Amino acid sequence: MKKFAILIITISPILLFYANNSVADDFSFELSANQTALDSEFEAVINTADTMIMSGISGLYKSNDYKMLFLKALIGNEILIDGLTGGLGFKGAWGHAEKRHIDGDILNLGFTCYASYDLSKSGLNNLPITLAASLYISPEPLSFSDTEEFIEVSTECSWKILDRAALVLSYRYIEIDFKNQTKWQKSDNAGYVGLKFFF
Repeated sequence: MKKFAILIITISPILLFYANNSVADDFSFELSANQTALDSEFEAVINTADTMIMSGISGLYKSNDYKMLFLKALIGNEILIDGLTGGLGFKGAWGHAEKRHIDGDILNLGFTCYASYDLSKSGLNNLPITLAASLYISPEPLSFSDTEEFIEVSTECSWKILDRAALVLSYRYIEIDFKNQTKWQKSDNAGYVGLKFFF
């Protein structure tokens, strides 16, 4: 319980971004799904002179496999070329996973990195497409409860079909090591199709 409280205190500043709408410059909401899973995310971005702060809350649900809630906070900026953005920060996960007759609780705080490339800001001005990828890893010292290690890799391609809406194709790979009664591992990879709204 103490470790859970420390995790909440550590990531609670993320929630402050949502307490005052005037703080953030851009918001987005994404809802994606496949035949067996549902994925959603709400993200807020604060732009300053040369950096941006990205914070978000997301949920992932797959029946009889796992249900997870994520919180993240990153600092990023444009790197190398126009349209290429990179970011570094922290991400936390809380949830539950099952595998046949065993299950385990998920609780961790880890490091995340992010990169996206907006093709409309490159020489391809007629392509309103953004490519993005992220990595999230929580090693053993930052994994609590039944969790021993947590890794997530995701990629996304979004095509802005309207001024404030985009069609999204994404892929996510998750690997979780557990340390309860018997050591076991939960891994999953899946593609998703969805919509993202900007406001």
